[in-house]
Amino acid sequence: MNPSEPSAPSAYRSSILLSYLCTLLFWGAVYICMAILTPYTKHVSGSLQAAGLVMGAYGLSQMILRIPLGVLSDRWRRRKPFILLGFIFDGLSNLGLILSGNAWMLFLSVFTAGVAASIWVPFTVLFSSYFPAGQMAHSMSMLMGFSRLSQIISTYAGGAIAENWGWTAPFYVGGVLSVLGLLLANGLAEVRPQKSPPLTLQSVFQVGRNRMLLTASLLAILMQSANFSSAYGFTPILAQQLGASKEDLGILLFFYLFPNTLATLLSGTIIRRYLAERFILIAGFLLISIALFTTPLVDRLSLLKIIQAVNGVGIGLLFPLLMSLAIQSVPRAQQATAMGFFQSLYAIGMTLGPILSGIFAQKIGLSSVFVLNGLMGLAGAAFSFYRVPLRSGDET
Repeated sequence: MNPSEPSAPSAYRSSILLSYLCTLLFWGAVYICMAILTPYTKHVSGSLQAAGLVMGAYGLSQMILRIPLGVLSDRWRRRKPFILLGFIFDGLSNLGLILSGNAWMLFLSVFTAGVAASIWVPFTVLFSSYFPAGQMAHSMSMLMGFSRLSQIISTYAGGAIAENWGWTAPFYVGGVLSVLGLLLANGLAEVRPQKSPPLTLQSVFQVGRNRMLLTASLLAILMQSANFSSAYGFTPILAQQLGASKEDLGILLFFYLFPNTLATLLSGTIIRRYLAERFILIAGFLLISIALFTTPLVDRLSLLKIIQAVNGVGIGLLFPLLMSLAIQSVPRAQQATAMGFFQSLYAIGMTLGPILSGIFAQKIGLSSVFVLNGLMGLAGAAFSFYRVPLRSGDET
């Protein structure tokens, strides 16, 4: 069989399974430090604003690189070399974290982690090429489910490892995961799309003007601002104020990521059979708002875990549907470019959300972070109602 031709998933079963393993290692190498990153930055720098800046570095590099990476991947009709490069940057990021002794070194190391995460653009497109076009949402839910599973395991493990062996111990584990992933990714099948006219600057912007792509991207900006400002950003700092240990921080993220993973797996598969995408998106954003508005009111770690679970369900409902909406009306040969636009634009939320939240936290107080991002969740629900059609899969 010609690997450039569309095929059933069974033709690429081994690469699908290998993709799941690579996903576990790819995100494990990044998220092994996430449970402790903002508390560690505050420990090193003593500043909430620095903690927001370091977390924002993760989105900043993705905002800069994801569109160029998508364009290059489409122009060269290659995905696999970029994936290998992603594991290399995973390793460099963890090496930098090991050597970091101040906030600026942490910023550069987390920026490098964002470079690695930018490779998720060709990774997702390569994985989707193993499936027929009609199974796009299903394939995205499965891949995102494994990415969430990786985050569950690595964030819990990162907190436990830091508790028992020190702040920097998770970074060494991340380096090992990077090397293992690099070795396994060599076995992935490269599915090259058919040759198409060379991408020009005009055609790139034409892809970027796709109505559904822009709608999905704006919603993802709001989602990622709430996500990286709360669960990965300032909720761990609030938890420390309630008496959480390093290991508790990993458990707290487990309470976010486990329901997040279940919702991610169900959103683009079972739930989508019974509810229109518009209503799933509205429900997801409303759950995020409820969780964030109630976060400053808690005075016990046990209650904070429950709120984290609600927030995780909300984010999980959104992500696979927004990824599917972003590329489903774009020709396959341009999907890496479209995914680059989508992931680069939502990185605006990953960047500005934590940075602005850090400023608010430093100037006004920690509670303002959750109110600000709760309002963004309400904005996302309203925008979904007005801009996502009931049969969005048919829109172009």
